Amino acid sequence: MKVFFSLFLAGLLTLLLQGALATIIPPPWCPDLLLLAVISIGLRWWGLARGLVLAYLLGFAADILSGSLMGSHALLGMLAFMSAVLAGRQLNLKGTLSLAVFGWVVSFFYGLALYAISSVFLGGMELSLRWFVENFVHASVNGLLTPLVFEIFSRLAVWAGADDSSERALYIETAGRVP
Repeated sequence: MKVFFSLFLAGLLTLLLQGALATIIPPPWCPDLLLLAVISIGLRWWGLARGLVLAYLLGFAADILSGSLMGSHALLGMLAFMSAVLAGRQLNLKGTLSLAVFGWVVSFFYGLALYAISSVFLGGMELSLRWFVENFVHASVNGLLTPLVFEIFSRLAVWAGADDSSERALYIETAGRVP
C-alpha cells in the first residue's frame, strides 16, 4: 500500500506541476506530465487491478481540475496504463530511445482519442492540419521527457518498497530428478 499511496501522491503533485507549467509554457510545448506518470507507472507496476485503480484516480483528478468532459482523462489514462503494461511485458523498453518512441506513440494516440471523444460529445469540431501539427509537437515533447519521468517514478517506487528489478524472474520447472 505504501507504493500505491506514494505513486498516487506523486501523480497528484505531477498534476499540480503540469498546471503550473501550463501557465508559463504555451499549449503544444507544455508536456502532459500526468500522462507520462501513468505511462511510467504502467511500465513499472506489475499488479493490474491496483494499477488500473491508480490510473483511474489520477485521470479522474485530471478531469476535475481541467474542466474537460468528465471521465475522458480517466478512461484514456486507464487505456494508456494498459498499453504501457502490455508493451512493457512484450517489448524491450529499457533504453532511452525506446522509451522516448513509446512515449511519443502513446501521447499521439492519446491526443487523437481525446479529440475523438470531444468531437463525439461536443460536436462541431473539425480535424485541421494545425491541430494535427500541434498534436505532433505535443507528442514529441512528451516523448523527449518520457525517459526522465520514468526514471523519477522508478526511483520513487523503489524508495517506497517496490521490487528493485524492472523485470520478473523466469522460473523454469524441472520434472523429476536433476542429474
